[in-house]
Amino acid sequence: MSAISMDIFNGDAFKGVTMTKHVNENIPYVPGFLGGLGLFPAEGINTIDAMFDEEGGQLTLIPASPRGSPPSQDQNSKAKRRSLPTVRLAREAVITADELAGVLVPGTTDQLETVERRVYKRVEGPLGLRAQLSYTMEHLYLGAIDGQVIDADGATVLYDFFDFYNVARPDTQTIQFGTFTGDGGLFSTAMRKLKRQIIKELNGFVLAGAYPIALCGDDFFDAAVDNQEVVKSRQVGNVGNAKAPTALSEAAGAYSTYDYGGILWVNYRGSDDGKVSIPQDEARVFMHGVPGLFQCYFGYADTLEFVNTEGLPVYMLQNEERQTSRARVFEVQSNPLPACLRPKSLLRLKKG
Repeated sequence: MSAISMDIFNGDAFKGVTMTKHVNENIPYVPGFLGGLGLFPAEGINTIDAMFDEEGGQLTLIPASPRGSPPSQDQNSKAKRRSLPTVRLAREAVITADELAGVLVPGTTDQLETVERRVYKRVEGPLGLRAQLSYTMEHLYLGAIDGQVIDADGATVLYDFFDFYNVARPDTQTIQFGTFTGDGGLFSTAMRKLKRQIIKELNGFVLAGAYPIALCGDDFFDAAVDNQEVVKSRQVGNVGNAKAPTALSEAAGAYSTYDYGGILWVNYRGSDDGKVSIPQDEARVFMHGVPGLFQCYFGYADTLEFVNTEGLPVYMLQNEERQTSRARVFEVQSNPLPACLRPKSLLRLKKG
């Protein structure tokens, strides 16, 4: 009876292009509100840096002029061009000979299928590499809708879009929920002002069908739901949830949504350890449905096989220099740049 050969990993089934195609077509579900919202359209780039143009032009009034006279001249605004690098996210899974010995029968014809199942279980299982990558992307998206993307260590700043565009972060707004009464309308008035502030910062973007979303920590959400103004409105049927079916990707119940003051309030369900979360007494507000406001660029993997090709959201690789006769090493890699092109439209709220 023939022995099990590690050469099985040298076939076409385990080439980088084949595996990358598989992991981009077979995407496991990982809970994550922002990832499921479609807020960050994926765009592949054939470089490792993305270029951004900043045009500071504003609309100006055209003065009346006598018929036949020279028209007033339009001033061509010059765009400032800046670049940002993509970041490399990479994690390996090691498949050892001993691990395969328990699932392979020497000489059988289904060895390739069995090995493929074992490999993709490590990649696509509930705790596999893809799930870890999706969890990491949710963390990056959560930073991007706040204007500052932080690395996994919770301290290293990967991107600060306020610094990048040389603009100041808007002041955090404190909401005094305890001052709201059933008939006062202070909450809805404050939210109209907040919406106006966001819309003014989005000058030049198409806003048809767009609406603000507030991702809330638990304490903030409870105060937003239970204050007297909202309770009274709910009693008379003025609190809606019409946008929730299109925006909600988490389970209802404690982590639910409601629509009030023209804003969709979401009790954001973060990770149990708090690493991917909204602070308990805070909220993050951003506009949803604005084409071009948010984007996620993807660079190519750092191997010769993919150099200068259009980047994909995820790669699965088997790098030759990492392989041995005792084990095979598989790498899942992504090179994202989650970006916000108008950070002054991003607001922080705090419970007073």
